Amino acid sequence: MNRLFPSMTSKPEKIQFFSLIPCCLFMFILIPIYIMPLLGFGLWEEWESSVWLEIGYHVLNGVILLALMAGYLKEDWFMVTTDAGHILKHAALTVGLIVGTELLLIGILLLCGFPPEYLYEWFPVVEMSVSHTPLFAVRLQPVFATLALSVFAPISVCSLFYCLGFAPVCYHKPWLAYPCVAVIALIPSVVDILWRGNAPFVLSGYLVQLPVHLLACWAYQKTDNVWTPLFTLAATNLLASIVLPILLLR
Repeated sequence: MNRLFPSMTSKPEKIQFFSLIPCCLFMFILIPIYIMPLLGFGLWEEWESSVWLEIGYHVLNGVILLALMAGYLKEDWFMVTTDAGHILKHAALTVGLIVGTELLLIGILLLCGFPPEYLYEWFPVVEMSVSHTPLFAVRLQPVFATLALSVFAPISVCSLFYCLGFAPVCYHKPWLAYPCVAVIALIPSVVDILWRGNAPFVLSGYLVQLPVHLLACWAYQKTDNVWTPLFTLAATNLLASIVLPILLLR
């Protein structure tokens, strides 16, 4: 069991951890509820224009959090340079587990009567959607949305969910870390429901994204390095951005 779920020492410094809390308020509440309606006034129904709000949101979040977490990322990067094969192997393994788990989960949910659009539209995995679902954004702007969701969104997800809700808890109580990240990942969905409603659609997105978060956190724990879930999410989102629009082409 210790080999499968080893002890974990990699985690952000306290100053970085506490600075992530106001980032959550800014990125999950202030921007989507107060700033986006002003920026998108008159654009919400113009999909080709409002998609840039979605892209800009993920790029802005990623840049801010990259600057905030640069010290921690640099510290763990040294381990990547000394044993890149170990990190990349586990990232690739986790991507494979994510694909298999999602295919099984989505198949079960479809058999249970879930509408397909309630499931597919929530990939690639992002911290929160503000104007378009991730898949719809990729359909509208295949190149720029794919870049935003494969490069910047993984930084945001790793920082706001895993570095805040998983690593500090796993350092002390590994068994508690996975429920904690599940709760943290639910916060944007709750805000979205309070903001725009449509609870079945939003909660379906949370449900299908949750295995991705749990498996990415397992990769984080297994390698004791934040770059593993970051690589995992980047590869997963890139794969989803390329494959899903082709498979669901109508």
